[in-house]
Amino acid sequence: MGGTACNNFEVTMTLIELLAEVAGIEVALRRETPVLSAAVVTAPAGRRVLALERTYREGIVVLLDPSDEEVEEARNGNLWTLWNAKRAQNLSSVI
Repeated sequence: MGGTACNNFEVTMTLIELLAEVAGIEVALRRETPVLSAAVVTAPAGRRVLALERTYREGIVVLLDPSDEEVEEARNGNLWTLWNAKRAQNLSSVI
């Protein structure tokens, strides 16, 4: 996602890490594959978001209020199934 130089070291923070630090969200699940990473986060108000990020180029999609089945797919299944799901929305269309 990008980073900033700090004392000659590259510091990289993902969107999920940034939200956890700044917005106080709870990261309930995190999984990474060579081409996709997934995270399920819970906001202080209780809403859940399942976020999928391509690791080889820019692109983030989200599923708002994912079902238990979608969360299980993120945990153990094929992440491309979630990426291509009809409910998956490009992050820029949600914010």
